[in-house]
Amino acid sequence: MPALPLIAALAAMIPPFVSPESSYVLSVQRGEAFQIAPLTCEPTGGLHPRAEQACLALSDVDGEIAGLATGEALCTLEYAPIRVKASGRWRGETREFEAEFPNQCVMLAETGPVFDL
Repeated sequence: MPALPLIAALAAMIPPFVSPESSYVLSVQRGEAFQIAPLTCEPTGGLHPRAEQACLALSDVDGEIAGLATGEALCTLEYAPIRVKASGRWRGETREFEAEFPNQCVMLAETGPVFDL
């Protein structure tokens, strides 16, 4: 029985696992090519190549991806459709987003770094 108090003392020293309140699973489809990346914010993490920038952008719009549109890009009329999808939670609230853009430039203008995988 003396091992039980030792185990309890060791367990008390290990911080509890806390699931991030803000996380998304992002997907980008270009023709037959498909990319997927998890993104966590607060704390920043996941496999997104620009996680810090994406989380900062999402923070500015309270996690509402539709609110990211800047309209500050001059894009060509090239048609190379890109379909994007995000599902997850932002600060505990469920968030969903799905859209199709005519090309990469328009997608970046409308969603910033979030889908820049």
